[in-house]
Amino acid sequence: MTKLEMPKSYIPGMIPTLNDTGFMTEVMDAYSRRFVDYAGACSDPVLDIGCAYGVATIPALEAGATVTACDMDQGHVDILRDRTPEAHLARLTTCTGVLPEVDFPENTFAALLAARVLHFLDGPAIEKSVQKMASWLKPGGKAFLITDTIYTGFWAQHAPIYEKAKAEGQPWPGEIHDAHLYLPEPAQKTTSIRYMNMLDPDILRRVAEGAGLVVEDVGYIEADTYEKGRAYSESDRERTGVIAVKPA
Repeated sequence: MTKLEMPKSYIPGMIPTLNDTGFMTEVMDAYSRRFVDYAGACSDPVLDIGCAYGVATIPALEAGATVTACDMDQGHVDILRDRTPEAHLARLTTCTGVLPEVDFPENTFAALLAARVLHFLDGPAIEKSVQKMASWLKPGGKAFLITDTIYTGFWAQHAPIYEKAKAEGQPWPGEIHDAHLYLPEPAQKTTSIRYMNMLDPDILRRVAEGAGLVVEDVGYIEADTYEKGRAYSESDRERTGVIAVKPA
């Protein structure tokens, strides 16, 4: 049987999604690697939500974790299952769902990863999603949340607008309503992206604490921690991440 394959990349280090709503990075960022290390030591299952083709799911399985991988596109999880070594398939559960509507039983997961997912949502949907994530965690479980920032690649041209809005006290200064116009020419013509909501460490901390989580670490993620040394911009604020714990 022919194996399913990921689409070809036209931006170095980035694999386009099947539904033209974004990209999966080929290499994990530093916070995602911390999720993988933590997940590998967990006896209870962990969740990778917005898993795409499994850039973090497969390493977590290889580290020994039992993983539920969820994505909005069935084709993504089909490719993920096909890419997963047979020895790990018994510890992989896949499903489809869209934040913030998707749901899982409370107190189920020892850890969860939402990498480069939340910035596609508006503010209330981000808050609702993280509140739900907190409910899915077991007491003492950890949430690893990573988003793009306004300083990422082609979005950086919007940075002056972002910084002005943040200085004025707007709660969601990273909202972009014509996001497709910021993308490279090939993506402008094919993507269905119209809205983005870029975050930063201050906003991620606010959202995590608003969901009742205790922030363990939060900060920017430098470009040279991923992209195989070929980051498509040189900013030291390419991503932002938070690791937050559900109180026991």
